[in-house]
Amino acid sequence: MSLPQIEETAGSYYFTWKEEQLKVTVSRLSQHKDGRVTGEILITTTAPGYSPHLHQAQFNFSSTQSRTQLAKLMMERYEEADWTNILEQLSYYTLDRARKGEPVKTIKTSDEISPPDYLLWPIIPFHQPTILYGDGGVGKSYLALFFAFCLSLPWPDNPLNLMAKTEPTRVLYLDYETDEKEIAWRVKSLKSGMELPDMSINYRRCVMPLADDIEQIRQAIQQVGASLIIVDSIGAACAADLNAAETAIRLFNALRQLNLTSLLISHTSKDRITKNKTIFGSVYFHTYSRSVWEVKKFQEIGEDEIDVGLFHRKSNLSKLHYPIGAAISFRENGIVIKTQEVTNVAEFLETLSATARIEELLKSGPMTISEIGEELDISRNATRAYLSRMKSRNKVVKVADKWGLVAAT
Repeated sequence: MSLPQIEETAGSYYFTWKEEQLKVTVSRLSQHKDGRVTGEILITTTAPGYSPHLHQAQFNFSSTQSRTQLAKLMMERYEEADWTNILEQLSYYTLDRARKGEPVKTIKTSDEISPPDYLLWPIIPFHQPTILYGDGGVGKSYLALFFAFCLSLPWPDNPLNLMAKTEPTRVLYLDYETDEKEIAWRVKSLKSGMELPDMSINYRRCVMPLADDIEQIRQAIQQVGASLIIVDSIGAACAADLNAAETAIRLFNALRQLNLTSLLISHTSKDRITKNKTIFGSVYFHTYSRSVWEVKKFQEIGEDEIDVGLFHRKSNLSKLHYPIGAAISFRENGIVIKTQEVTNVAEFLETLSATARIEELLKSGPMTISEIGEELDISRNATRAYLSRMKSRNKVVKVADKWGLVAAT
């Protein structure tokens, strides 16, 4: 009896016995606390005179009894193979690979290592999870689709000056909240409003929690060749208690198995101590994300335009990026997204750091410490400390009793 050929793709194993004309696909593997390894097997054949589909079920690779029972069943369905040996090989090689895990690699300081890269700078780091969070109705999904346009076309001269790869990036939109018609309408409206060329975004309506649906999502990623998944949104993608650490850990472990770039959309909750809005749920959502952006909006009643600010709340790969401002207009011919200074929206000013507010204020000309403190409602001592820090970074300079921006002097 020949040994099987084994292929591995994103956590699934494909066993082929050529002489026996058999193929077994192993997926949905789980390692249990008692040492058992279980998973789903699909057995097919190319032999003439037989139905291609022979068997599909959950299987305990650690159990001799399970192998014996399945061998007896398979002999009734396909007599051309030695099922005792086939199932023994299947179990042995599956257990070996499942328990071995990822290989150990040696990282040398002498190696030439590239710095962390971005799929879409400065929003989405490459091969890492990014969270975009905010209240309902702030435009998170529209921004995510805008990012998809930037990557899929690609769109180097986009109005928010985001930098994408030169080659088109295929995107898979995993939708847990609405339906295909709604997303298609938004995509069409953005295309028309921005007068962009035709493009396509791969879409999948999702019902099961992401971690439970991992095999089908993996197959969809392979089918469309996606390099980015957009998960809209975290709450439904988890379908569990978001305040429990296990919920966040399970989600990010599943994303780690997929091993590609992800953009996750989330809602907000208010921190009871600081009163600041944070990602809804366990702190582990923030912890395991490599980059986190908060989306805030301001909209006058009756207006068809909303002012949006993106504020960088966390980065494991770089310094925090300066806030990005945008205006989203809903027009008869479509949706238009254009850039604008965050500081042009008074409601966003309070969310900026003190040094950023001072820098913005000094754009109008040099001012004394007292004038700056009075304008921004900051104490004299605090204003002096902020200016000292900005001076050490060569952002401001003192002339007589006034402070001004270095670039303006």
